[in-house]
Amino acid sequence: MKKTLLISAALLLASLVFTGCDKKEEPPKPKEGISKDQIQEQAGKLLDMTKDFLEEQKAKYFNDLQSKMQDFNQKLDELQARAEKATPEMKSKLQNLVQQLQQKQEVAKKQLEESKGAVGQTWDDMKSKLDNTLKQMDQDLEKGKDI
Repeated sequence: MKKTLLISAALLLASLVFTGCDKKEEPPKPKEGISKDQIQEQAGKLLDMTKDFLEEQKAKYFNDLQSKMQDFNQKLDELQARAEKATPEMKSKLQNLVQQLQQKQEVAKKQLEESKGAVGQTWDDMKSKLDNTLKQMDQDLEKGKDI
């Protein structure tokens, strides 16, 4: 009895599924009163707004980055001043750290210049590399506090 009921239910379900497969849905018709030109115009405006927004975000990122670089320069100067006053052993360690930081700073400047003209995925990749370089610079500055 259970077996027959189960088979009947499966057949009923299969017939409902296959019956619905023959129906073809028509694509929605555009609303009357909206022309193709109007749609294109609105799409163009939306695209322009998106570009403007992304440019604003990029400009904000570069402004923040400039601020970070200025802060980094100040901390680097402080580290150099500390190295000059340190004992010979500490002076050597601090000068090595300053040298490493200056090299990373040059890499960051180069990445910054390269990223200014980048768009899309290239921009995302370059931004990620730049963020990574800045993170490493911050970590190295923290090491300088421990020396």
